[in-house]
Amino acid sequence: MLYELKNCRDGSKATYKTTVDITENNGMVTFVFTAENTKFYCPHSGYNKIHSEGDACEVLIGSDPERKVYYEIEISPENDLMVAEMVNHGFDENNEPILDIHFVDDCFVEGEVQKNDNGYVATVKFPLEKVLSGDGEVYFNAYRLETDGGEMDKHLFALNPTMLPKFHAPEYFLFLKDII
Repeated sequence: MLYELKNCRDGSKATYKTTVDITENNGMVTFVFTAENTKFYCPHSGYNKIHSEGDACEVLIGSDPERKVYYEIEISPENDLMVAEMVNHGFDENNEPILDIHFVDDCFVEGEVQKNDNGYVATVKFPLEKVLSGDGEVYFNAYRLETDGGEMDKHLFALNPTMLPKFHAPEYFLFLKDII
């Protein structure tokens, strides 16, 4: 199913159009992001670098009933992946997420990026069984970061906006069964 991302901070229309198509077939889940208007800024390259310091598309997904443990999957416009199991301990006194990050050494995600004249199409595909983090329903959210070529005030877009300047707000995750 095809969805358009919104401004993560306030739910308004995104500055740059971004869509995500989400499908599941025989236990494989696929997210296809179409990101328009990008400078392709990627400060890091290689597997398991945190790409959110530049432009990236992300999926946070898990099944822990308490929504504390989930996976973060990032793909940069240069087709670099980052996969980590996240343990979310809530927010600190500055309203920043408190996260334990456990990088996944054995990448179970397939990624592909195709650049075009107006941006890029980023695809991530993975077995649903690999992102199960508990015995609850599978929940997720999908995001895009755009830095305008390195600007620190990033554009944040979300399928289900968190109404915060951050993505790690599990209370805004959606149930996968309601989307596909």
